[in-house]
Amino acid sequence: MFEDEQNIKEMVQAQQAAWNRGDAHGYADACDDAVTFTSILGVTQFGRTAFIDRHAQLFQTIFKNSKLRTQIQRIHFPAPNIAVVDLAAEVTAYAALPQGVNSRPEGVLRTALLEVLVRAGADWRVVAYHNVDLKTETPSIS
Repeated sequence: MFEDEQNIKEMVQAQQAAWNRGDAHGYADACDDAVTFTSILGVTQFGRTAFIDRHAQLFQTIFKNSKLRTQIQRIHFPAPNIAVVDLAAEVTAYAALPQGVNSRPEGVLRTALLEVLVRAGADWRVVAYHNVDLKTETPSIS
């Protein structure tokens, strides 16, 4: 399991780096072709292409030049080839937020991100991505 956890940590780091470059293709690199994803607005879409398109749009508009910071809260393996990854996320330096999404006075968007992964050979693929903005005051990522 240690090697699996390390591979997943590296995948999460690569996602964060891609977001911080504004690279939608890189951010989707670990996504399965049939990924299910739910945005902070509660909108669910299906497929890697839709995931890329949506993030490309965000990186050109409200999240242009924004910075993402993530922290793994837990990696759970309910089966040897399945991982459930709970992440705390913070986005800063954004241009705007969608209506109804909360920002903290210090300008930090905090979310809880859940990713479900399936092992495909030596790689882990994101098959479900569910992100929600936190509605109550939460501590920052340490």
